[in-house]
Amino acid sequence: MKWFRRSILLLFLMPAMALSEGPVQFKQALSPREWSFPRDHGRHDGFKLEWWYFTGNLHDSAGRSFGYQLTFFRTAFAPDKAARSSPWGMNDLYFAHAAVTDIAGKQFVFKDRLERARPGLASASDQAMDVSLLDWSAKMNGKTIQLRCPETDLAIDLTLTDGRGPVLEGPGGVNVKGHEPGQASYYYSMTRLKTAGTLTIKGKLFHVDGLSWMDHEFSSDALAKNQVGWDWMGLQLDDGTDLMVYRMRDKNGSTDYLSGTRITAEGQPHYLSQEQLKISGDLPWKSETSGASYPQRWKLSVGDQSPLIITSDLPGQELITTASTKVTYFEGSATVRDEHGRHLGAGYLEMTGYK
Repeated sequence: MKWFRRSILLLFLMPAMALSEGPVQFKQALSPREWSFPRDHGRHDGFKLEWWYFTGNLHDSAGRSFGYQLTFFRTAFAPDKAARSSPWGMNDLYFAHAAVTDIAGKQFVFKDRLERARPGLASASDQAMDVSLLDWSAKMNGKTIQLRCPETDLAIDLTLTDGRGPVLEGPGGVNVKGHEPGQASYYYSMTRLKTAGTLTIKGKLFHVDGLSWMDHEFSSDALAKNQVGWDWMGLQLDDGTDLMVYRMRDKNGSTDYLSGTRITAEGQPHYLSQEQLKISGDLPWKSETSGASYPQRWKLSVGDQSPLIITSDLPGQELITTASTKVTYFEGSATVRDEHGRHLGAGYLEMTGYK
């Protein structure tokens, strides 16, 4: 099994250009596309990698705060579907990651899964948001999204409605992540999904509500050779503004590419260039499990506005996905304040490629 798991990891991380040599050619995010919903909530064949990413900051009736993540990934072996009669044949692999943060209880619990694309195992519709991996699922019905992840130590059962969006994260939905053609994804978000339901942590059930953020991306190019990972944040500010920032890091830990989107309270996106953004992280937390050190506090400046201070709500929100992608990364809830400590909002932090 070890050789199989290593092979899966290589397929997940392999640069798409390597697979695109010769007659095999995955689609790339090169130019603005025509979007059509609800169809574009679904699967996009021809692209190597796709994900449906849900995060949220929730609370119970007593004011106890929680964060959650539920993500479904699809990675393709080839751009075109091949007819495979064998029950072991497959064109796609599906991965799923789930996590719940109990801030007051200082608990972080996560699970991950992997299955090949087969009926009853893993699938995603190409007409609507309807993705599942065994009994984990994200399904959209009208304006409502139902999330389910029924695990013993971790359970997510949430209903999401009335999200702001879809908002395209770049002109025509092209979100550029590097300096080479095709080094980009098609990317949109739904940033203000009203959320209610239950979270379960180690057998204790909590009735919660709050806001969720949903990202859907599909692309074919992996990191550039000089890039080792990224820092991402999705922030829901109290004044109704939303901010998404993507920072790609090079081997020296410096910024290789930086961009973002500011979404007004009226839902209008404004695309931010590297010249409009300043970002830095400090107060690293070092994982005793992986040895990686992740900044727990970030300072973000957008244009000439006063800096935002984004702080992780709990050290240790690290996922070590030994059952699926073999990728280790930090994904956790965060609080936004100004430099004087005044509360400005909440959000989620994602940090990958740290050692």
